[in-house]
Amino acid sequence: MNQLDWEFVIGRHLDGIATAEEVKALSAKLESDAQVRLLYLRLAEIHARLATGEIATPRDGTTEEQLRDLVVQLESSSKRRHRQWNVLTGVNGHGLLTVAVVVIAVLSLGLVYQLMYSGQRDPGASNIVPHHSIADAPIARITGLSGSLIWTGDRGQMVRDLKVGRELAGGTIEGVAPDSWFELQFNDGSTVMISGTSMLTFADAEQKELRLKEGIFSANVAPQPEGKPMLIHTPSTVLEVLGTQFDVEANMVSTVLNVTEGKVRVRRLSDGREIDVPARHRVVAEGDGDLTLRSIPESVNHWKSQLHQRPGSYGKWLPATQDRAAAQKAIPFIPSEHPAVTLYLSGVPVSRNDGRPVVVRSDSHFIVRGRLNNPAKVYFGIAVSDLNGDFAGKFRLDLDSDQPFSEPDSDGNFEVAYRLSDFTLDPCVRNREDELAVSPDDLVLNCIWAFTNTGSPSGLEINDVELTTSNKEEK
Repeated sequence: MNQLDWEFVIGRHLDGIATAEEVKALSAKLESDAQVRLLYLRLAEIHARLATGEIATPRDGTTEEQLRDLVVQLESSSKRRHRQWNVLTGVNGHGLLTVAVVVIAVLSLGLVYQLMYSGQRDPGASNIVPHHSIADAPIARITGLSGSLIWTGDRGQMVRDLKVGRELAGGTIEGVAPDSWFELQFNDGSTVMISGTSMLTFADAEQKELRLKEGIFSANVAPQPEGKPMLIHTPSTVLEVLGTQFDVEANMVSTVLNVTEGKVRVRRLSDGREIDVPARHRVVAEGDGDLTLRSIPESVNHWKSQLHQRPGSYGKWLPATQDRAAAQKAIPFIPSEHPAVTLYLSGVPVSRNDGRPVVVRSDSHFIVRGRLNNPAKVYFGIAVSDLNGDFAGKFRLDLDSDQPFSEPDSDGNFEVAYRLSDFTLDPCVRNREDELAVSPDDLVLNCIWAFTNTGSPSGLEINDVELTTSNKEEK
């Protein structure tokens, strides 16, 4: 874990909501890492002062001895809340704050003061440092969102009802459905975006640091301060960004980076190898495979899902058997804006092994093959982006006309074709229709999803999705 992760775990522990696994990992880390012990002390001081009001913030000119006295006060007040602290007390009976006192005793006053009270204060301001000046100072604001999202902020605060314009002080944003989308603008004008089922942690403590656990991410990064590039952690790489446009797709085994403008440095975690990726180039980092720079290839207009090789992005993956093809089975999904509705939703990301972007045309159409328990309306949608990775819109089929029923055969199989000319802008993004594309023509296809709204399980499974055009020469 990096400092972002440990700060999150410490916050959960101080609020008494950490899991047993998190407590065990934190205890081991505190024994081995002085920086994390200091981070723990800083957050514990904030937590204790807010919870009890017993501890006064030091005034300017505080001496090292007074700082140690403050820690002793903190330890004393913490003992009165012994149930919370005993969780992390070792077998020898010494609490973690005692360890922190020893650490502080050998550090300089300047370092301790910097760690415990970050930022300069106006001499004419109040001697009390408000909580938000350390933990809740906004670093970015939401500039766009749609679909179901969850933001987890300081000390485990979870918020589902997010609005455009809300300011955030870091945290983790999670898209929980194939049609989820979220755009964030940092205070310096840099914008980042996730789409689909993605998870992104972000912070800016004088240097932007993000962690993309999984999913699709794009960014338009303003020039960063010298020596402080934006850092983006994925499960397999660390990306250093000074100012550029790019998009990333990450999962547990690989990271795919496409750079539109500028340059991004990629360091693979497994072996430490680095490569600089310039504009109009891409690299795929996975395991110990080849880390080769390649030009971004030309787009294609034909695509076919590969569910026999890999699972989709949302739903239950059913591998192929002798009797049935592989499928992505729809699972229950409750839209945040309609909590009384239960849909059965399945999602599939759009990707090609050769990295070529898939562009839809006005004469494109989709062929969807799957299974149903009974006849049902199968609603179908897509998400698209510009060639530079910027979100361009979400579109749904037949919103302005009656959606026909899909009729399964005696074995439950169905096949239906959808023309691109029948797609219209999804209602969930119509509040931004002046900024988004009018139609998906000539845009990059990012993901597709299908769902039923029958009030009960429909047995919807997607076996295969194919994008083709009237010109069938291209494969």
